[in-house]
This record gives sequence, structure tokens and C-alpha cells, in this order.
Amino acid sequence: MATTRFRPYALRSLTSVLFVATSARCLSTIRTAGSGRSKVVVVPPENYKAIDKLEPQSLWSQFAILSSIPRPSKQEDAVISYIKGFAEERQLTWKQDAIGNLVVFHPGCGTGKEAPPVILQGHVDMVTEKNSDTKHDFEKDPILLKRFVKENGQDWLGAQGTTLGADNGIGVAAALALLETPVDDDSDKVLPPLQALFTVDEETGLTGATELDAQALGLTGRVMLNLDTEEWGELYVGCAGGGESYIKLPLARENTAATTTDADLVELRVEGLLGGHSGINIHEGRANAVLLCASAAQAALKLEGVDLVSIVGGDKHNAIPREARAQLLLSNSKARPAVEEIMQTCVAAATAEFGTLEKNLCMALVDSTESGSESCPSPLTKDSATRLLSLLLALPHGALKFSHSIPDLVETSNNLASLSMSCDDGDDDTATILCSTRSSIDTALESARDRLSAIASLAGAFIEKLPAYPGWNPNMDSEILRLAKQLLSERLENQRTPGVKAIHAGLECGLLIEKLGGDVDVISFGPTIEGAHSPGRLQ
Repeated sequence: MATTRFRPYALRSLTSVLFVATSARCLSTIRTAGSGRSKVVVVPPENYKAIDKLEPQSLWSQFAILSSIPRPSKQEDAVISYIKGFAEERQLTWKQDAIGNLVVFHPGCGTGKEAPPVILQGHVDMVTEKNSDTKHDFEKDPILLKRFVKENGQDWLGAQGTTLGADNGIGVAAALALLETPVDDDSDKVLPPLQALFTVDEETGLTGATELDAQALGLTGRVMLNLDTEEWGELYVGCAGGGESYIKLPLARENTAATTTDADLVELRVEGLLGGHSGINIHEGRANAVLLCASAAQAALKLEGVDLVSIVGGDKHNAIPREARAQLLLSNSKARPAVEEIMQTCVAAATAEFGTLEKNLCMALVDSTESGSESCPSPLTKDSATRLLSLLLALPHGALKFSHSIPDLVETSNNLASLSMSCDDGDDDTATILCSTRSSIDTALESARDRLSAIASLAGAFIEKLPAYPGWNPNMDSEILRLAKQLLSERLENQRTPGVKAIHAGLECGLLIEKLGGDVDVISFGPTIEGAHSPGRLQ
């Protein structure tokens, strides 16, 4: 971008402030909203205790407040209402589009008021995952923060048994902290006009970015700072596109329902896995609970008197499955010890393959909660069970190709994200497998999804491929990139050169650049976040 298009001194000040605001580490996991718009936000004492003495205070106060507002994807009304009230208290104007995206305008301060506006962007929703032993209602309960020290002596911030929501709560908090700058500040601060864009429903399909109405929102900035990456000291200039595919396999069950008086209903469980982000962590070889469960169930079904009733696992399209379970019907007395022996073999194999990384891997055979005197669903026919398990084990999972241009960058991947199925008797039972495919090359993305179609066809399944979203092509000649590298190097005290990377994840940048007309200079940065889409283990 030509230097005449913006004032470098204003961007220098803004970017420098944001680098201070986002240099903290986040582990992944009494104010009204104005004008009677919403209720008072009640911040638990734990949250204020966790951020005590952290700087910048304004950023961490905002993060504690955001953590106290339930904000699952598609249920962002409360947090959007809070931001509106926040703006009104400071006499800042805001605009909202039909899908729910919100922009808050700040006129800047000092000589920066003369500069063209800069867009700050982050998303307000969060992935809602919790440990199986944690009682938490993401639609009602606040995220409870906890500060702790890791083995290396570093302070981290985590959540108690749930995802933290730092993705992208920390980016939203940084933007709000900047918006708190008094409009009439007569100090030597130099802040350009800000257009703080808060998008909705990013985590379940980039809905806010896809439906964004730039004209209704009054967005005019030609420089955008996205605050949604997770590695401090790195600047991101590109991201992968992605698309979801739903594979549906018709199932048949045996004609006669079994009863627990003449058969045992047991549950094969896989728990305790790391899970993680389906883009950022996909290359690390983390175990997939659905695949481990399917493999163990397939081995058990080779035994006499063992049938498959159901198998389910995973939850979110953008999270590697952490838990899965399969119900098995054992119709003779010899089946139980034989299946237990199979389980021991499967546990040993999984531990040998993943044990170094998956420290809390747990595979167990337990009596089903549905066991007793009641009848249970009829088991699947042998043909249906075989086709389902074979389909699962044939589908690709993990990194499919690495980039030839950028070292260590995953170019194309597939996440076998979740499996659900009906357990009702009848001919209309269907297993639904969700796959999330990513690639920085559009043709490679569709080629990988064509592979899914081919495998589904061989199993007698059909596939629904949702429209893919575009990636973000790097601009290595970006003026904001040049300035950010210089400022970040100073922030790092010149001990190392800031990295310039692309990310194998679905940032909103590609869609937003398209919605804003294409001629937008963009970089993305953020703090270090571990396990953004899975509950953190507080050490």
C-alpha cells in the first residue's frame, strides 16, 4: 500500500499499544450495558483475583468481564449488548448489520485524528468445550479464570474445567481497552480513528464475516488489524480456506429388540485426549477419539456374540475429538472376557502410538447406564456395523500435504470432527459424520473433499458439501507488515526477528478483505494461546 494512503506515525502508535496489550500468555481455557440495554454483568471474585496486578489493567479488566458473559456461537446477544452499552457510556457511536456484527467508532486523539481510520477486528463468540467431570452451562454460567505457574516459572491464565475463550476474547478485550482512550485526551497520545469491528458466530462457520454488510456498518478503513492469532512474536499474513462436509450413511437394525435379561449392554469409552484446534494442532499427531473408538469396536465385532448398538463422538467441526463411546451388545457369557481382552490390546496399541503425547488417554469398557431390566435398541445388522466402522477408518484425518513454499506450513488437512447417529429402531436410522477440510489452495481443498465423496460412495453413503470460504493470500510487500515488523522487533528488544507466517486455520481475514472491496492492507497477531478449543489442564 502506498505510504500516501495513511499516516505512519498514527499506525505506529496504535500498533505499538496493541503489541503491549497482546503480549500476555493465555492458556486454552460492576458495569451496566447502558441505556437499560442489559443487566449488570456480575464478575465472579475468582476472575478479578486471577487478573490481579496484570498489566495493562484496562485490557485484563475487560477480559474478566467478557469471561463472565456467556457467549457461545450463535448466542452472542448478551456480549453484543454489553459492547453497545460500553460504547454509549463513552459517547462513542456504533452501527450493527442484519446478521449481528457490530462496529464501534472512536475519532482518535492527538494528531492521530487527522489520519485515515484503522479497522480493529475480532470475534465475540467462543468454542464451548468442558471436561466430562465439570458441571457448566455455557448458556448461563461465567467462565471461571485461574492464574497458575507452569514448570518453567511463567505465569499463565487458564479456565477451571472449560475452554478459556481467549480465542478471541483477548482480541476483543484489546480493542475495548483502546476504545477506552478518552476522546478529549490532551496528552501526547497519537491514536488514529478506530473502527472496532466485532463479528459474530466465527467458530461455527464464519457466519458473521460471510454475511457482513460493510456499507451498513460504515466501514471505510483500508488498514485492518486482525487480533485472532495465537503465537506471540509472530505476524500472520495468510490463512487457509475451509469447508465442511456431512457424510450420511443409512443404517439397518436387527428386527428383534434385545433385552438386558439375556444380553449385556456395555459401553466402550475413549476419554482424556488433548483434542485441540482442528487447524492449528492438526499436524501434531494428536489422537482422534472417534477413530480410536471405531478401531476398538471393529476388533470387538470380530468376536462371536458381539454386536454394535451405537457409536458417537466429537462435538465441534473445528475441534479434534477428545471423547467417543460405542455401545456393544454381548449375547453370551464368553463375550465379556473376550472383549475385555481385546480392549487391553487396543489400550496397549494406542499407548504405544500416542502415549508420549496423550498423557491422559483412557480407554475402558464399562456397564452401560442403560443396562438393567429395560429393553435396549436393537443392534445394527452386521452389514451396517461393518460399513459404518470401515467408512470411519477409511476417511483421512490429519495433515494431508505440507506447503512447498513456507516451511512447516500445513497446506491441506482434514479433521474427522464428529459422529452422531440415531438409536431408534426402524429403517430410517442414519449415521452422520462431519469432516472439516482446510487448504490454502482452493483447488486442493476441493480435491480433498472429492476424496471424501469417493470414500463415502464406496460405503453406500451420500455427502453434503457446504460452500467453502476463501483463504487469505499473503502480501509480503504490505506497508503495515513492514511497520509491524519494526515495532515488534523493538518490543522483543531486538533479541530475535519477528516471524512472518501463514496459519492453517480459518481466520476471517479472507472473507473480510473480500467484503471490504479487496484493497485492504491486513496483518494478524495475538498472544500465545495453548489448546484454544479444548479445556486447559491447570498445572
